[in-house]
Amino acid sequence: MKTLLVVNPAAGHGRGKKVFERLEPRLRAAFPGLEVRFSEYAGHAIEIGREAAGAGYDRLICLGGDGTPYEIINGLYSGGRPSRLPEIGQIPAGTGNSFLRDFDITTPEGALDTIDAGRRRQVDLVEFSYRENRADGPIMLRRSLNIIGVGLIADILQLTNERLKFLGAAGYSLAVLVRLIRGMSNRITIEADGRKLEVANSALVVSNSKFTGGKMKIAPPADTSDGRADIILFNGVNRREIVAIFAGVFSGKHLAHPKVEAIQAASISVESDPPLRLMADGELIGWTPLRLKVLSSEIAFLA
Repeated sequence: MKTLLVVNPAAGHGRGKKVFERLEPRLRAAFPGLEVRFSEYAGHAIEIGREAAGAGYDRLICLGGDGTPYEIINGLYSGGRPSRLPEIGQIPAGTGNSFLRDFDITTPEGALDTIDAGRRRQVDLVEFSYRENRADGPIMLRRSLNIIGVGLIADILQLTNERLKFLGAAGYSLAVLVRLIRGMSNRITIEADGRKLEVANSALVVSNSKFTGGKMKIAPPADTSDGRADIILFNGVNRREIVAIFAGVFSGKHLAHPKVEAIQAASISVESDPPLRLMADGELIGWTPLRLKVLSSEIAFLA
C-alpha cells in the first residue's frame, strides 16, 4: 500500500518532532516505501492534503494534534470529494488529541499498533460552511472530524492559543475560568433537522465525537458513526451556572444540569446576533452563520 505520513513537528510544543524521531524506525519497517512530509507552518498540511488528493495514496497518516487531520482532510476535499479516498490514521502528538480518545487511544505507540494492525472503522465527516469575516466576506466550506464550537468555546480556545498554550491541557481549563468573567450576551437561532430553537445568552458545540480540549467529555452521547452530530447547548446561562456546568465537563455530568440540552441531527444551521466566533477541531476559523450536514460513514479511519 502506498502510504504518506504527514508530521507536524511543532505539535505539542515540539512533541511532534520527538514522537516522529522515536517512532521513525518502526514506521519505516511497518510501511515499506513510506513517504514523509513535514508541515512547516499553519495551513501547510492543507496544501499537502491538496497535493495528495490525486497522488494515489492508499493510506494517509497524520502525526500531530487534532488540527493535523483537520488540515489534511480539508486539503483532500479542496477540489471537491476525491474520487478515491485514502484511509486516514492519526498518531497523537498534540496538546489535546481529543478525537482518538473516542477509541481509547491515548499514546503514539497505541495509535501505531492500531494502524499497523489495519484496524479500521467508517466514521462520519461533518461538512460545514461559515463566514470568513465577522461582518461580511466570503462563505467558506470545510470539513470536521471532531467538534465545532460556537461562541464561548471558540473564545476559550482563542484565549488558550494566545496566552495559555504553554500550560498544555491545564491552559484550556484556566482559559475557561478567565473567559467566564465576561459572561455572554447574544441571541442564537438553531435549526436541527427542521426543529427550530431561539435562545439568548447561550453557547453551543456541535460534536461528532465525545471529547474536546483533551479530556473534556463535552458530548457523552456522541457516536462517530451514527450519521448524526450532537449539539450540546448551554442555554441562557449566567456566570455562576457556567462555572457549575464546566465543573462537570470532564466526567460528562454537565448534561444533568437543567440548562444544558443535547440534540442530535444530521442537518444543522446556527445564526446569531452578534456574529459568534467559531472553532473546528482545535482551529479558530471564522464566524456565524454556520450551516452543516453530516456525511455518514465517509472516512475509513484507522482506529
